[in-house]
Amino acid sequence: MAGEVEFGFVASAADAPGTPDHELYRTVLEDVEHHADLGYTTAWLIEHHFSDYFPTPSPLVLASHIAARFPELSLGTCVLVTPWYQPLRLAGEIAMVSLLTDQSLHLGLGRGTAKYEFDAYGLDMAESRQRFEETYEILALALRGEPFTYQGTYLQVPKQVTVRPRVAGISSDRIHLYGAIGSPSSAEVMAKLGLPPICTTIGNFDAQVGILRGWDSAAAANGTQDGDPTRPIMINCIVADTDEEAIRLAQEYIPRFMQAQLDHYTPDEVDWEKLESYRAWKGQFAGMKAKTDPANIPPWADFQLVGSPDTVAVKTARYIEAGFNHIFVHAATPGVPAKVRRQWTERFAREVAPRFAGHKPHADAGAGAGAVA
Repeated sequence: MAGEVEFGFVASAADAPGTPDHELYRTVLEDVEHHADLGYTTAWLIEHHFSDYFPTPSPLVLASHIAARFPELSLGTCVLVTPWYQPLRLAGEIAMVSLLTDQSLHLGLGRGTAKYEFDAYGLDMAESRQRFEETYEILALALRGEPFTYQGTYLQVPKQVTVRPRVAGISSDRIHLYGAIGSPSSAEVMAKLGLPPICTTIGNFDAQVGILRGWDSAAAANGTQDGDPTRPIMINCIVADTDEEAIRLAQEYIPRFMQAQLDHYTPDEVDWEKLESYRAWKGQFAGMKAKTDPANIPPWADFQLVGSPDTVAVKTARYIEAGFNHIFVHAATPGVPAKVRRQWTERFAREVAPRFAGHKPHADAGAGAGAVA
């Protein structure tokens, strides 16, 4: 298993409180340079709109820029919120980016959870699951590079088209699509569609593994499992000298992250009873609210890559043994200064990752614009 594991990182527009947007974007690129030097293989990009919470409205625009500056990196999205896109345009942009990089595109797809964003786009959040499915079906057809039409409940391609540029046989082997799963119901949906899972830690390891096994079972039942797919998971990462120091840092910084999510998603303003397919999120947001209190952070840290290098290595091995083979660390959360978080991910790259994947930072990692002082 050791040789099969890859490590990536989240490159997000986040820094110390009050950092202006143009500085956030400069910091993103410095983060990418820093992590590329540390041997991480993939930069994962977030999509959000209209707020301070990771203001990155087009991951594909950012991906194309990173591809030009750092051609050795693969690129990922966590995630593209497909109901907010015109699917033919999205397919064309994916095809373009795939031709602008020599590396893999790991494109996580999701349906979105922020009602404010749906309202801003004039979309009914209750339709998100079916819109997601129809958008994915159009993407799958479009990326084949053949003429097609499509008729769905919400989306149509009435005129036969061929999406250009064509990628079939050229870069299509580098385009990997994933479906975001965080609950048993979403695992079943993604498995039926044939979308491999992309996950984020949900705060309960046994439930996380159960969701992954649920995807396996549904994919086997529907005949949609194709080989041994990459299974990415995003995990928060804080590495320090001791477990106690790492938890103290988590108690300092993670409540800011939890509050930023609540400010963006405004769960208290949502009528969850009218959004049947989102009802599980009501409990997840209640958990976020509890974790704005530092006293509630230690149990959360049990399921994250938080601790000394030895502790984080044990936790990493646990996720690998569960079936995840691409772990991308998340340290760039709202309110965490770049200097601080780069120390965490540098320690992961130097003291944890080499135990699993032959991961080797460049000899001069830590020098230059992204240096940790």
